[in-house]
Amino acid sequence: MMTKGWHGGRGRHCLVAVLALGSAQFVLTFVSQVKPPSTRRSQTLLAATTPDLGSTYIQPTDVEPATAWARIEEVKQRLRSYADLPKYHHRPAVENAALVWWFLRDRRLDVSEATKKLVKCLRWRQKFRVEYLGPDMFPKELRAGKGYVHQHPDIAGRPVMVAIARRHSIFDRDLLESSRMCCWMLETALKRLATLEPPSPGAAASPEGMPEQALGIFDLREFSPLQADLEVAGFLIEVLYNYYPARTGKVLLVGAPDLFKAFWDNIKPLLGRYSKLADFVTVDELRENYFKPGLEPPEFRKLARAAMPSMSTMPSMPSMMGVLTCMAFAGGSLAAWKTWKLRPLHRGRSARAASLVGVGSSQISATTVVDVPSAEVAIGELQRRIPGHLKWRGRPAAENRGLLWWFLRDRKMDVAEAASKLVKCLRWRDDFSVEKLGPELFMREMRSRKAYLHTHPDIAGRPVLVVVANRHNVLERRFKESCCMCAWYMERVMDKLKTLEPEMEPEIEQAIAIVDLNGFSPMQADLEFVCFVVDVIHNYYPRRFARVLMVDAPQMFESFWRSVCPMLHHYQDLAEFTTASEVCRRYFAPDQAPPELTRSFRR
Repeated sequence: MMTKGWHGGRGRHCLVAVLALGSAQFVLTFVSQVKPPSTRRSQTLLAATTPDLGSTYIQPTDVEPATAWARIEEVKQRLRSYADLPKYHHRPAVENAALVWWFLRDRRLDVSEATKKLVKCLRWRQKFRVEYLGPDMFPKELRAGKGYVHQHPDIAGRPVMVAIARRHSIFDRDLLESSRMCCWMLETALKRLATLEPPSPGAAASPEGMPEQALGIFDLREFSPLQADLEVAGFLIEVLYNYYPARTGKVLLVGAPDLFKAFWDNIKPLLGRYSKLADFVTVDELRENYFKPGLEPPEFRKLARAAMPSMSTMPSMPSMMGVLTCMAFAGGSLAAWKTWKLRPLHRGRSARAASLVGVGSSQISATTVVDVPSAEVAIGELQRRIPGHLKWRGRPAAENRGLLWWFLRDRKMDVAEAASKLVKCLRWRDDFSVEKLGPELFMREMRSRKAYLHTHPDIAGRPVLVVVANRHNVLERRFKESCCMCAWYMERVMDKLKTLEPEMEPEIEQAIAIVDLNGFSPMQADLEFVCFVVDVIHNYYPRRFARVLMVDAPQMFESFWRSVCPMLHHYQDLAEFTTASEVCRRYFAPDQAPPELTRSFRR
């Protein structure tokens, strides 16, 4: 598990990355270190119950008193050797036998491991100021209603933590506030849990009274990649494993869509025995098996889902899946939504009306006819707005007429907008050190061949950038290297393109991109990286792609596309869903298509 601070860099552990593709809220209780109950204990707690409701106490509970106290004294003795050890709820750990017994059971009575884990927990609690957390420190997260501790226990008497996945969005959260609310919820649930005292001679073998473990419920209805939050997921995994171990007895995954189930098939082998804590259930099964009538969380009551909620009760950030208001947030429209829904996934919009050859444009148009004198006036005005110290490929940007004309055409001849966008682009290039990028900075990414410039141009003479989705894996990629490679390839595309001036004859100014989606799975649903790519194409290399061909997209890709599409604004019109054989036939001369599209099994 993770051993560094929660604020560390992305992707330190493969498990973090895998769980991030699910929901940040999914991780909340799924990976907590819970010991499976013994057969005798399960029969005592949940006798004749179908289905298995999970455990209620941290195992083992049937340890001989002499053995238990001997181990506890060993841990206490080791704790005394630490100087300035923080307290637990204002009480020294060496005086809290129940706390020591909790961590010993979590570590299967291993004195050394239990001591290290308890010391780490105490120091983290002091650093994160856990005992001073309150709702006033994360009001936005609370208002979103993405998680809470239910007022009623489940049928086994356990407190219930509820997470609503669709209310979490990577675009509308503050990392520190999300982290604080997570800890505050765990502390709230912990107040409703017992922490068993060590066994004493003559005491009952079976514990009684308040449970030690909680029930976690994740409402995965309308789940989408919009909940793929790598940073929050990394924090949650570390917190649950190291600082609240074994405090969850069961995790219910409610109403998981097909997209999530496909993701589950990929991550289940990596989670080992912890996958047994999770149970896929329907809303009806949750109500019937885990709660007394009328005591289930309000999201799962029959009447709560029957009527259309009012705007005041709608979540602050609905999912991209099935809620049209999300399109307004992302800059889309109902018309765009309907257009996308009505077109078949593999057919796409016809490109034939776009140009005479039916494969898209080759030059950046100004959308309106502009005569040369008017163009010169606009270029002169734009020159005066560009600071003299900003350069494009070593040349002052204000002196590069082709560059100025490019951004003017992109902004429909609006000088103010063109100046703003160009200055932003030039500053980004300087900050990102674009002109110093080289393959030596991302050798691992290059070796994967997940992207390359095709040897041959397409039938319209445009350069071709090929992206092979199934060679990208969120478990293995390094975000910075992926971003550097993306920018470097955009520069190589630019090397093959012209940048026209007003009086020049038409030449090739645009490229096409081919995204091979054959074999796409949730391991390629890297929303964080896609956001970077969209930003680069829209702001720093605008209008340089005439077509983006989405080749052989499986049904699973539909949900991911719904999340990405609104970010593209009008650029989504460039995307065409098609097949490998269609691309070979329409866009390339014989024997010149990319090899991934020409293999016999793709025909």
